[in-house]
Amino acid sequence: MRVYKQTSFFMSVSFKIYTLGCKVNQYDSNDLARKLTSSGFELVKNYADLVIVNSCAVTQNAIRKGRQMINKARRENPGAKIVLMGCWPRVCKDKFQELSIDLVIKDRNISKIADKILNFKFLTLPTGRQVLNKIQNKKSKIQKNYKTRYFLKVQDGCEQFCSYCIIPYARGPLASRPAEEVIAEAEKLVESGMREIVLCGIHLGLYGKDTNFKKQEINLTVLLKNLLKIKNIGRIRLSSIEVTEVGDDLINLMAKSNELCKHLHIPLQSGSDKILKLMNRPYDNKYFIDKIRKLRKKMPNIAITTDVIVGFPVETEAEFQETYNFIKKIKFSKLHVFPFSAHEKTPAAKMSGRVNVKIIKERTEKLRKLGEKLEKEYRRKFIGKRLEVIVDGKNRGMSEYYFDIKLKNKNHKIGGLEKIKIK
Repeated sequence: MRVYKQTSFFMSVSFKIYTLGCKVNQYDSNDLARKLTSSGFELVKNYADLVIVNSCAVTQNAIRKGRQMINKARRENPGAKIVLMGCWPRVCKDKFQELSIDLVIKDRNISKIADKILNFKFLTLPTGRQVLNKIQNKKSKIQKNYKTRYFLKVQDGCEQFCSYCIIPYARGPLASRPAEEVIAEAEKLVESGMREIVLCGIHLGLYGKDTNFKKQEINLTVLLKNLLKIKNIGRIRLSSIEVTEVGDDLINLMAKSNELCKHLHIPLQSGSDKILKLMNRPYDNKYFIDKIRKLRKKMPNIAITTDVIVGFPVETEAEFQETYNFIKKIKFSKLHVFPFSAHEKTPAAKMSGRVNVKIIKERTEKLRKLGEKLEKEYRRKFIGKRLEVIVDGKNRGMSEYYFDIKLKNKNHKIGGLEKIKIK
């Protein structure tokens, strides 16, 4: 990656990044910000010369939000240059002229993205804007939100090809980061005082499947074992993982490790075997519930959160009820409910038997209410117990079981791990 000297010209280029979508996108935005600031650009809160929108394209609704974000960025930064990156430009072609975007980047490699931005012609920036930025940014602090939980990207890409999902086309094939690179970054985070690291990836459970390090097989469990050797590691949380990738080795490691959060986010998507088959999901109800029972046998209080899609094409009332009853039976600790909104290029978008929008809305609301009930029931299990909580704010913390804790007093160190009694 090209690194520019911090000349007076480049010091005048201020930027900020608007991020949509998943935790991997969040990591990519942070990584890009680090690379740009190391090259002399200035990350700011207000009136940036350069605005970067890191987009999502997982659904049509996500693309709509991307358009809204571009318009918002333009309103908040009049006269700024607009750069679009992320999944949207990788799956949609020749649809950005109407948005008057100055630079569209399709790469997923952050170093290459940084190079393209650094090579962009900033000489066309209005002189008056640069002067205004210098004055304004002296008054405002550089954008630096203190993070208590760090999302560490270890993997990218997906080859699952679920019928409703555009991600394999947007993110490309599996690509794992070298283990030594991940461990080195984690060590620096621990040295800086970070007390919770969240491992994330597009297909996290397949970490290492695409490559071979030093002729030794490596997978997610092996990576975790190496990370757990880091002195003062605090705690590690896994982000989303497929049920088919939760093997016995991972379960056993989680059960015996105090540093691994007893929480897994395992997408269900539907509780109907018929709908799961149409979605091209690689499991059925029996497989899913058997795996949950195995997890709970080793870790009775483990938090299991999930994603559910409502209104997939041809979903009948009876099939929706199967999903409702299945969720109720498993008793997830938290639900993320999504109305069906497939990208136009996915097979699901071309399926017949679309469910009425009003019906989808009703079913979504019904599931969300169930989710709220299950979340409260799960939390009640811990009343009177002392849990390890990471302090997110002056009166808020996050337990290892992935639910928020209200803190009564403000004498807590933000970012610290504390034992707190649940009431």
